[in-house]
Amino acid sequence: MFRALIPCAGVGERMGAGKPKQFLTLKGIPIFVHTLRAFEFHPLCAGIYLVVHKDYLAFVEKNLYEFGVKKIETIVEGGPTRQESVYNGLRQMDSNEGIVLVHDAVRPLVEERIITNVYLEALNFSAAIPVIPVRDAIIKESDGYLGEPLSREGLFLVQTPQGAKSSILMECMERAKIDGLNFPDEGSLLHHYGYRIKLVEGSSLNIKITYPQDLLLAERLLSS
Repeated sequence: MFRALIPCAGVGERMGAGKPKQFLTLKGIPIFVHTLRAFEFHPLCAGIYLVVHKDYLAFVEKNLYEFGVKKIETIVEGGPTRQESVYNGLRQMDSNEGIVLVHDAVRPLVEERIITNVYLEALNFSAAIPVIPVRDAIIKESDGYLGEPLSREGLFLVQTPQGAKSSILMECMERAKIDGLNFPDEGSLLHHYGYRIKLVEGSSLNIKITYPQDLLLAERLLSS
């Protein structure tokens, strides 16, 4: 069994929607609720730790009740960065060797198999993340013009959930706090402090909703 930690405290400025993107709706249901349901219905998820900006606590609690999300262990106030929000959530967990899966609140289409595989590999290797291979050509820009083309070989796009033993993740979070370092995700953090991260096959459907066109794509994927 694992515990899920969902940082849901971002402001989502790139969406330009006037409110955090995780609170926009897909098929009449807030994005973050779709995300929570993926873990709510997962048979190996023992509980969910949700990290929320203080201004949206009441909104979140209302929606959890309305949509019947029952696996929430606690709701934690978020920090100014993703890393600090995750750290706040980890501090609410006991410090055993259990596995925690950290997942973006704005990846509502994550498949059960990805959650399961990340958990199992984290159980075996201490840490695991899902990735998909880079498919498009990659170039280097040069003063606004086409520069040197780059090889795609061995390059991957990183997704979530990212899994690790909770004690290891907490240790690295505390070291980063002392060192004054901030990382974009848990895999980067753990790798910096010398841990090997097992790569798991992700999915092109496991999109991160960042821009308005992502919202349209997610709507169509849900409809299909």
